Amino acid sequence: MSLPAAPLSVEQSARFTTAEREKIQRAYQLAAHHHAGQVRKSGDPYITHPVAVAEIATEVGLDCDFVCAALLHDVLADTECTSEALSAEFGYEVAGLVQGMIDLDRQGDQAVLNAADDRVLALKVLDRLHNMRTLRSLTHDRQQLKSRQTLDVIAPAARHLGLETIADELETLARLYLPSGTGIAGRALAVGSLVLPMALRTSYLDEWLGELDVVRGRQARARFVLGLLCGMPKLALFLRRSPDRIATPWLLMIARWILRSNLRTWTPLVLLVNWVVLEIAQNSLGEAVVALITLPPVLHTAVKYARAKVGLAASNE
Repeated sequence: MSLPAAPLSVEQSARFTTAEREKIQRAYQLAAHHHAGQVRKSGDPYITHPVAVAEIATEVGLDCDFVCAALLHDVLADTECTSEALSAEFGYEVAGLVQGMIDLDRQGDQAVLNAADDRVLALKVLDRLHNMRTLRSLTHDRQQLKSRQTLDVIAPAARHLGLETIADELETLARLYLPSGTGIAGRALAVGSLVLPMALRTSYLDEWLGELDVVRGRQARARFVLGLLCGMPKLALFLRRSPDRIATPWLLMIARWILRSNLRTWTPLVLLVNWVVLEIAQNSLGEAVVALITLPPVLHTAVKYARAKVGLAASNE
């Protein structure tokens, strides 16, 4: 199995000095060496996880030592690497962050989290974000345990650190794996809400789930959910557009080209539906059937709305 590339793109590298880039590369090489032969539950090489956490750290603008700690955050717990070796090679700041992660994981209660250093807590939040993005490879019980902990502890910690967008994504991902009083209907809304901008997704979903709780009768709930799902694409376009225009001219040209043909429009959308249904089916066949029933009309409504916006009629070419 080939290893992933080091976690810095050309654009991201520009904000680090040459010495910092070399330090990050050394951290990557050490992590790859110690995690060699280890795999995740998904079957991916284990090094893909610390690289992903380091990429998130880079995206949110954290410094060189933090990126190094992200690459190395599991070597003390899962390999023969020692804290002394880390300190000698990368300094006390990096070694302290990695050791702090171990202390959090071993104790892990709310009091420990409240007392934790903000940088250690941020590393824990970014680690959990990637784990939540890849949660489908765990057992159903572990998915629910991690999701509940994420909602109760990790997402609030992210908000405490000012990482609002990450907190929103953590909450949205967690709700996908947790049963709720709204059942399959709530799960359908959670899946549908993924088309909304991440920063607004949680507030809309919370409001909809609250309204769903007071709707009585299976048919009434189904109509309520279907109406929301059909309206989500239009809402997503409204929330994402700039105040003075929906898209730049070149994006509008691409949209016209895609929407002008049913073949070009629906081929990727059919693949998307199949992928979503297969992903959901890993946890629940019943919910996969719900997705298969609800997603096509949602996408059809979105395509009709988009075509109307750009003044097109469909062709069968």
